Amino acid sequence: MIFTAAIHFILALTIPTAKHSHIFIRTRKKYGESQLLILRRCEQLTKKIQKVRCDLEFLRTCLIYNLTPRFIQLRALNRSFISKEQNLLFKRQCLQQEFNSHYKINNRLESELNSATKGLEKALSQVDFFSATRFLHEIAIKIRNETMANHQRKLTSLNHGPVGQNIDDSEPKLIHNISSHILTESEERLLNRGWEFCIENRITKFLDLQTDIEENITKIQPNCHTTVYHTICKHVFAASQKLMQTTKKKKISNISDNELQALTSLKENKHIIITRADKGNAIVIMNKIDYINRIETILAGNQFAPLPESTSLEKKEKEMNKILRELHNNQIINKSAFWHLHSTSSSLSVLYGQPKVHKTGYPLRPIISTIGSYNYSLLKYLAKLISNHRTEAPPSFIKDSFELVKKLKTITIKPTNTMVSFDLESLYTNVPVKEAIELALDLIYKRPNKPDTLLTRQQTQQLLHQAVCDVPFRFMDRTYIQKDGVAMGNALAPILANLFMVKMEEKLNRFTKNKPKIWLRYVDDVFCLFDIEEKHIKIFLQRINMWHNNLKFTSEFEEVATLPFLDVLIKKGNNSLTTSIYRKKTHTNLYLLWDSNQCRKYKIGLIKTLTIRIQRICSNETIAKAEKRKLEETLKNNGYPTHIIRRGIKAGEAIAKRIQQPQPKIPTVEKQKIFFTIPYFGQESIVFASRIRKICDKMLPHIHLNIAYKKQGTLKQNFLPIQKGHDESKRNKKLIYHIPCQNCEKVYIGETGRSRETRITEHLKAIKKKDINSELVKHILNTNHTMNFNETTTLAKETNWKRRVIKESLLTFESKDKAVNEVKHKLQVFG
Repeated sequence: MIFTAAIHFILALTIPTAKHSHIFIRTRKKYGESQLLILRRCEQLTKKIQKVRCDLEFLRTCLIYNLTPRFIQLRALNRSFISKEQNLLFKRQCLQQEFNSHYKINNRLESELNSATKGLEKALSQVDFFSATRFLHEIAIKIRNETMANHQRKLTSLNHGPVGQNIDDSEPKLIHNISSHILTESEERLLNRGWEFCIENRITKFLDLQTDIEENITKIQPNCHTTVYHTICKHVFAASQKLMQTTKKKKISNISDNELQALTSLKENKHIIITRADKGNAIVIMNKIDYINRIETILAGNQFAPLPESTSLEKKEKEMNKILRELHNNQIINKSAFWHLHSTSSSLSVLYGQPKVHKTGYPLRPIISTIGSYNYSLLKYLAKLISNHRTEAPPSFIKDSFELVKKLKTITIKPTNTMVSFDLESLYTNVPVKEAIELALDLIYKRPNKPDTLLTRQQTQQLLHQAVCDVPFRFMDRTYIQKDGVAMGNALAPILANLFMVKMEEKLNRFTKNKPKIWLRYVDDVFCLFDIEEKHIKIFLQRINMWHNNLKFTSEFEEVATLPFLDVLIKKGNNSLTTSIYRKKTHTNLYLLWDSNQCRKYKIGLIKTLTIRIQRICSNETIAKAEKRKLEETLKNNGYPTHIIRRGIKAGEAIAKRIQQPQPKIPTVEKQKIFFTIPYFGQESIVFASRIRKICDKMLPHIHLNIAYKKQGTLKQNFLPIQKGHDESKRNKKLIYHIPCQNCEKVYIGETGRSRETRITEHLKAIKKKDINSELVKHILNTNHTMNFNETTTLAKETNWKRRVIKESLLTFESKDKAVNEVKHKLQVFG
């Protein structure tokens, strides 16, 4: 009570601080010995509560960082008796038990304190009670500061360095608040963790986990005997039950209660938009009205237009499905491809914007998310089709920074050479779509060899037009079409943009003078090396800007013989170019935080990846060592323990050496690889995966099981749906529904990819026709009962058909023989 009642605290601040003895003397004189004893008891309870709370925070941090306090450090007398893994697991269980014990003690003490303070509040005058509250608050602050300082020293010792994210040294800033909302300390602390930070919390609903397990287990079935398969399913069921039980009881979170409350308050604030910056890992807070106005300014451009009345999402979907059906009937695509590309009750693509924090005024970069749209699968299919016909990349093309460095090593330069980089403004949105489509068709059909597809040029052209021309999308509750250009978020965007640029680059061959010695391009960024004067380079820039009306190049010249390009800093030497890591102004030095709720091996993998990047980009060992020292400091600021950093860097150096000096492969019998994907809830998921892997290794020695973990509860998953806006059309589509019987306990559970209303209409028609193929109709005819369609409810939502039928089966099984429907998927683990 005294720690949560804000009014008490505010009023207490207005009263002069009383010395402890004066409070006790005044209480004894005015209210007697009994009230003095209650006040003394409140003082003792306050001290105990603060110590217990600090202990809880200490234990929580130990669990997050896998630290073992000295009072739990155990040693087995016989080392062979207990494995290292078992020893660590036992220590962790002891730590969790200690946390749970302190948690109960804290609740009991808080209950006692609340009871005692209520008694004081009744007996004391208002002024005296506020003085007592002030006194207890000061005691609490003092004890907390002393205890936390002691615990911080212990944690630093156990971790061999500082614990947690160091926000003070973050430069540039991680949060850009350009809204009228003033962030609280807890809100700022939460957002500083980054867009991809995963929050660990108690989970009570496990339908998605059960669906993942059912979907994954079917991958094993073709590779083993039926008896072995059923045995594995039983073990998986036991392990999953243990996982769900432990996750339900979880009391530990990787953020504080205040931060959880801050997350809720930020999500409920209807006046702001929280989004990720266009570049870097910074987060931007904007006023919602400003965000909407800026997007509407973009939509007022020539590339966009309001959706015409003659066009609708349903009409575009029907047009595409008609083309696909004709291709299937003519045996151009098989049944599997037809149903993969076919669309039912799809959603509109969604436009949202990401602020460019490195530019004045924070302009927005428009992004159109096509996930769930009618042409989403078609886009991916066509992207794969075009990519498969690109036999070789053009000489100017570089796929990443490593290839850039590799090419730069082969270049000999002169002191008179000038380095310049060219940048194309808004390439994707300025790509002339019809020209790019023709270039894609030429790539597939104008070739010496026969195209690797049964589609004719006209049919492919028709599909490409369906995929990228006049595609409808929504912004908030309004609908538009994109008349030209391809948006970021479109699977075909990088492919069409690259084909268009390759065609433009052919014009370089027409240059007889002022031609660059080197021209290397990555998407819309070009690195050039000239042996001409600066004024002639500017003339060259003017000429390439005349290649096409939609293209506009900007230039950046070297400064002090140095030029940044991509994430590489290129410097001129005597006869060669040296390279090192380049960090843009938008770079925040924020990576995956150590206390983010993600698998430990991914965090160690991050260290290895960053080390490999340093080793492969830096042109000499001196530069590489300096970069590794910077990396070590950056990772420490991200909360990584020193010993983990050193181990990861050492492992990364070894991998980089193997990449740069490949050894001949020793022939071995390779096992068949099978991939499982499960949600990551914390250490419990690691234990579950370990159990599954052990049983598979034992019973299926010819299979190598790889288990990957899906992120759960990221800040992105919390804030991005709010930024995209609510799509009312999604509310009653692609779901599992429940229809109760009006006369008994029986229910009908079904799934549909269309709207719920459409499916109910079909049920009513089936009842009218007395269709005996319907299980719902059978129940009505056999019992003379009535189904209560007015009480139809949605049990779950799922866009993927395979996962939707699994969820239907799981929910049917959970109904315990009350369901009258048949299922399309036979449960393997939970049935």
